[in-house]
Amino acid sequence: MNPRLFATLALVFAIECHAADEATKPDIVAVDTNKLEYLPYDAGRMKFIASSEQTNGRYAVMELIEMPGYKTGWHRHPDADESFYVVEGTLTIKLVDKLYQFPAGSYVLIPRNTPHGQGNFTSSPVKLICTFTPGGFDHFFRDRIELDKTVKRGDPEFQKRFDELRAKHRNHVEILGEWSP
Repeated sequence: MNPRLFATLALVFAIECHAADEATKPDIVAVDTNKLEYLPYDAGRMKFIASSEQTNGRYAVMELIEMPGYKTGWHRHPDADESFYVVEGTLTIKLVDKLYQFPAGSYVLIPRNTPHGQGNFTSSPVKLICTFTPGGFDHFFRDRIELDKTVKRGDPEFQKRFDELRAKHRNHVEILGEWSP
């Protein structure tokens, strides 16, 4: 594993464990991410590094590879802080009213309720580590993996089914509309 990535993951884990009180402290999660399987979903591929089940709901960590042209809707997470560590490529994020370009090695923390959107506006995939604190929103990604098995982005049925997933997970994400860089 890349030493910089390992140090970042170790820091995220240390922060999360420090914040947990003894009654809700998660079990130790130690994973060789090279042995985890990439799972396809509508934005690209992903690995679950630490699920909310493994951390007693304290947080969830995922490795995402987002393909060129992918972008989220304008949204916010009412019950979770979201962070990104960019491993490869350049991630574009609009936070409130300012646009940022985050190259490899960048880290950003998006506090809960902060309107934002992110995307890959380059010609190369973007690899990033995404953390939600507390966990729970990782279930939305599991549902997206299942959706991708039956219908692909671009299919006329996709948007209807994707909107149903958003509604199912509305406690974790509020869609505010569209955005552009």
